[in-house]
Amino acid sequence: MVAEAQVHSDLTATLPYLRGDLDLLHVEFTARILGDEVFDKRTTQVRNGRAAGHFPALDREGFELIPHPSATVSERIDELLVPPGLLTQSDALRAYWAETIPLISRLSGAREVLPLHASTVRYSPALRNDKAMTPAGWPHVDYDTRESEVQLTETLELNAIDPAPFSRYVMYQCWQVLSPPPQDFPLAMCDGRTVTPDDIVPIEYYMKTPERDVIYQSSGARFNSRHAWWYFPDMTPQELLVFIGFDSALGDHFKTLHVAIADETQAQPVPRISLETRYFALFK
Repeated sequence: MVAEAQVHSDLTATLPYLRGDLDLLHVEFTARILGDEVFDKRTTQVRNGRAAGHFPALDREGFELIPHPSATVSERIDELLVPPGLLTQSDALRAYWAETIPLISRLSGAREVLPLHASTVRYSPALRNDKAMTPAGWPHVDYDTRESEVQLTETLELNAIDPAPFSRYVMYQCWQVLSPPPQDFPLAMCDGRTVTPDDIVPIEYYMKTPERDVIYQSSGARFNSRHAWWYFPDMTPQELLVFIGFDSALGDHFKTLHVAIADETQAQPVPRISLETRYFALFK
């Protein structure tokens, strides 16, 4: 059961979709900034997921808000607030994974659940933290078929795991606020059933490391009037938003677009700090 509905109306937000004529974008990963010339900004209704007649569900819309009290968040938040480096993790982050994996196992019924080393802490621009990423500014998905396969291979190698044969894998993404409500930039989610493959625009992020140059595949989206957007106002650090990042059984035909939106209904919003973690669930 989700948290008790709070008094909030639906939002009207301007979403910076990508232009309809774009087929591919190249972006420097360190900047992760796109110019206004690539956007097609659309005024969009975003429904309040706490006050709707039915609550969005993981096995239907592709996302769900779940109570998830975390001892790590309560007791080791200072450690979690330090942005993790590329493919590195703190002891506190490992402890957080250990708390979250049983939840993903229960929700999915998977045989095995493994954490990705791609955890992220995002800070509101109001906090001016130059060492951390800011909220994602345009509708996007983080993984397509090719990139999810790359990430799964790397995850198995980093964990030194040779799993038994599996018929399906699902990447679950988790979003947890580390700052109190109300946040200035809540996360909006799009019903995955309303997104078509034709809506998707591939994005290639180029990143240099001391060892090699890396191309990371992601995707943005063109506007489609069918898209159904939701958000959950006043999220607390005792809640977790879980959504499907990629499902090998569905391939690129189910996309839970997401984007940070400005909540202008709040007179004094709190600058958002959020933790994003990802997990592979393997099925027999």
